[in-house]
Amino acid sequence: MPIAKPFAYHAPSEYGHRRIARLREAFSVVQRCIESECPASRQKSVAVTELETSAMWAIKAVVFNDPASVVKE
Repeated sequence: MPIAKPFAYHAPSEYGHRRIARLREAFSVVQRCIESECPASRQKSVAVTELETSAMWAIKAVVFNDPASVVKE
């Protein structure tokens, strides 16, 4: 079922909140690894930026595909 309001705020369900918390922790682990192992460089900056982008899409996937999420107007 397509999302009727793709630009509205979608409040995640309690289950969605737990999934998002696990994702954020996992992305944080990877980010700390990048920060500690990569020398300061454009490549490191891009890696962190792309990780942030990936986290955003992963969290959006949880919320958009959670039938219990609520669209807030």
